[in-house]
Amino acid sequence: MNYFLAQAQNNQWANRRLLSACLALSYEEYVAMRTGFFPSIERTLLHILDVDQFYLAALNSDFEAQNQVLLENMSLEQIVRLQSALDDKLIAFCERLDQPALSQRVGVARPQGIVMEHIDRLLLHVFQHQIHHRGQVHTMLSGTRVAPPQLDEFYLDGDAELRESDEVQLTFPSNSMLR
Repeated sequence: MNYFLAQAQNNQWANRRLLSACLALSYEEYVAMRTGFFPSIERTLLHILDVDQFYLAALNSDFEAQNQVLLENMSLEQIVRLQSALDDKLIAFCERLDQPALSQRVGVARPQGIVMEHIDRLLLHVFQHQIHHRGQVHTMLSGTRVAPPQLDEFYLDGDAELRESDEVQLTFPSNSMLR
């Protein structure tokens, strides 16, 4: 089993579930000041997108893309489209991984210069970052009229039925589900 691919697929599933819930918010709920590392659902989702874009560029050794700055005022629909595209790219990246590739190092642009990081550790960081900030949005949703979605029903066989219903509702490509 390619565990990094499974994590990328879980990442896509959780993002789609969370973003689907956020699409049900009113604009006022979406931008309202809330308690969290970032002050709103909007700002937290923008941060997730920005960091995913940065690290996917790093994983692909694309220094120019690592320095791209996202627009500050994107609509939620734009965020959903861009996040979905990044999630697809992360899955494609992980599908190509083999053991030698995981131990390779790539350059990450930092204020102090280029830092060389192992691909496997960089991927673990990306997944942890996603989980961390999705959890914050999940908590912020608790203060709205939209119920926070369940985000931990992916890996277990007993959750297969839930994944199947999401495949239809969230338009998952059938080949990207956990194998």
